[in-house]
Amino acid sequence: MKKLAVVGVFCAAAGHGASNRPARAAAPPDTLDVRLAPSTESGLTSEQVAQRAQETSFDAAARRQALAVAEARLEQAKVAYYPKLTLTGSYTRLSTQPTIAAFPFPIPLDRYLLQATLTIPISDYVLRLSQSYAAASRSQKAAQLDQQAARLKAGTDGKLAYYAWLRAKGQLVVAERALGQAKAHLEDARHAFEVGTTSKADVLRVESQVASAELVIAQAQNVAALNEEQIRTAMHDASGRPYEVGEDLRAEPPPLAGLTDLTALRAEALDRRLEVRALDETAWSLREQAKVARAGYYPRLDVFGDALYGNPNPLIFIPEPKFRAAWDVGVRLVWTPNDTFHASGAGAESEARAAQTEMQKEVLRDSVKLEVMQAYNALREAEVAMMTTKRGLASAEEGYRVRRELFQNGRATSVELTDSEVELFRAGLDAVNARTNVRSARASLLHAVGRDIPSVVAKK
Repeated sequence: MKKLAVVGVFCAAAGHGASNRPARAAAPPDTLDVRLAPSTESGLTSEQVAQRAQETSFDAAARRQALAVAEARLEQAKVAYYPKLTLTGSYTRLSTQPTIAAFPFPIPLDRYLLQATLTIPISDYVLRLSQSYAAASRSQKAAQLDQQAARLKAGTDGKLAYYAWLRAKGQLVVAERALGQAKAHLEDARHAFEVGTTSKADVLRVESQVASAELVIAQAQNVAALNEEQIRTAMHDASGRPYEVGEDLRAEPPPLAGLTDLTALRAEALDRRLEVRALDETAWSLREQAKVARAGYYPRLDVFGDALYGNPNPLIFIPEPKFRAAWDVGVRLVWTPNDTFHASGAGAESEARAAQTEMQKEVLRDSVKLEVMQAYNALREAEVAMMTTKRGLASAEEGYRVRRELFQNGRATSVELTDSEVELFRAGLDAVNARTNVRSARASLLHAVGRDIPSVVAKK
């Protein structure tokens, strides 16, 4: 995150700002809270950005297609349970009349055949089909969890982009306030120069301070514009309309229960995070695939039946040039020894991939625990910073007010006033950063723990 530069913003002005003019009542500085109020009631909020980011995420869209593939494979596994029905129709023309000794009946040259074959894979029901369906079901569940996880991540990234933009808007407010203070300082310095209580060099130093403040505003505007474009990209909003702030940065986020025990948060994350659950489902799927592959060790047993309607019918011993119906049923046992070696390799491959997935899950678990700890520490630090910067900002505002009154009455130097302006500027930036950091850290922690998962998904 690009931060506004503080060093070099204000140039210290040497000399006393004594003035023989009657002291003017110093107007109280604009409170930071007022300037951080929402621009409009219909302004953009972090929840709106998160929702739109989830709906338009290309990563989530790609995962939806992966889910569609998994669902199609699950449907194929269901269809495999049905007995296999094969319908055949054929016409054959013999080139010559076959002659067979001691066979006085003529053989028709034109042959027509309609055949229906029903095959029931008895051995597959035991060794393959249930395992294939279980593997496809687990794979479909993993794809569904992946797609939901991608949506949640897109939503969290959208919130973080929003808070970065909110921070930039707040920093711009602070920079504009600093410019106003520098201009007021310049006006006082010019009055002091007119009455001969300060030098031209002092005025030039304050003019340089004003120019530096104007540069900071330009930088703040660029940062705010960049962050606004990041929000636009996250939401894939092509309208080009400017956004207005819809969240009140003045208000402290309401307290949330259950965010104080790091050990409990880690356990909750490992139990709830969809990415971990997706790898569990993938590992189960691969183990079921290994069982399917190892079914090639055994012979294949099928029950079959044929219904034939042909002219002549091949099941009729004496061929006659007319359509006749016939049927047959049987049991077929087939074993291909070469399939045993192929099944051994395929099963070992699936088991190895399952073990690899388990290791990936352990890596992810370590990453999740670290992610929770980082977000937890960031939130604790941001909450402390929000309380301390609130006091620091109040102190800096009072210090600036007093120092400006003293300067206008000739009892403080321009350098002292400049120092109080720099202190107030820094305090304002710290206050804005702390308030946005609390929101960002909370969003990150809720995502890391898995509390952003909808209740319907969490129960599955």
